[in-house]
Amino acid sequence: MRGANPLQGYLRFPKSDMVLTRIKGAKVQFPMRQIIFSIVAVLSFSSARAEMVKIPWHTSAQSLPWIPGNEYIDGRSKNFMDGTVEEKGKVKAEGELSADIMRPQGAKGPIPFVIMLHGCDGFGRVERKWGRDYGGRLVGAGYGVLLLDSFGSRGLGPDGVCSDPSQLTWARRRADDAYAALDWLIGQKIADPKRVYVLGRSNGATTTLIIMNRAIGDLHEHMFAGGFAMQPSCYLMKNVEFYAPVHLFLAEKDEATSPILCGQMAESKRSIPVKTVLWKGAYHSFEDHEPIHVFHGYHVGYNAAAAEGTIKAIISALNEAKKAEN
Repeated sequence: MRGANPLQGYLRFPKSDMVLTRIKGAKVQFPMRQIIFSIVAVLSFSSARAEMVKIPWHTSAQSLPWIPGNEYIDGRSKNFMDGTVEEKGKVKAEGELSADIMRPQGAKGPIPFVIMLHGCDGFGRVERKWGRDYGGRLVGAGYGVLLLDSFGSRGLGPDGVCSDPSQLTWARRRADDAYAALDWLIGQKIADPKRVYVLGRSNGATTTLIIMNRAIGDLHEHMFAGGFAMQPSCYLMKNVEFYAPVHLFLAEKDEATSPILCGQMAESKRSIPVKTVLWKGAYHSFEDHEPIHVFHGYHVGYNAAAAEGTIKAIISALNEAKKAEN
């Protein structure tokens, strides 16, 4: 029905003139603000030390069903994803993952870190640029960043798992990857054990919700301080209990994942409330500096207000948590 917003009442709309301004000027593909944002990101990234590392991964112990009332997608049941062709149809118990690590210049000793998780197509050209953009901003704010690649060492093609109907089970598998990276960062005395966060987009955002699920966190020695999920799938997540703060960044026009389901999840009563921001007029993958186009049947593309507002909100939340600890 025209004039009625089905999301109203579920989500908190950002109180920002920038959002409305950008919607009105949506026909401008490359506004000056976008150019300035890109320059800032490049400068921030150039001030960081980047290196490629190899991280050993392992599967977590068998758990009870991690989504209440749904035994089918128990992460280590017989119904779990069978693995890639390169793995001969079976999920390997251990292996090695590639990652890029960036730290502020002059950083010494354990520092706060953010582990960044790619979407369904892995760290290809577009998503690696996102890693540089957002990662550079985080490094510029004083945080270490680890860009974790779950697909490269497993031989997945350039399309990743975007056409795979088992994306939810892949997200469960990738949750183990993130915990392995967390253990590695702490074991290497690179990261402050109490201040490691996870930031995921799309399938990586769904992975983030699984990571923050208390049923999953209780399987691990170390746990994350919080999670940031950009356009996740909230399917079956309504009654999941999270063990630390979770922030959702949603797109009003998302055709790939439902902002309505995420809004309903956020409104569910839980001991640690979920914080949600809905970006008006934005499509899925609003963080990518790409014109609006169709990808696997749904629209994706850049929205300057959402891209800039999200990274600012993430850094603000990290800084507020730091102040609260001090």
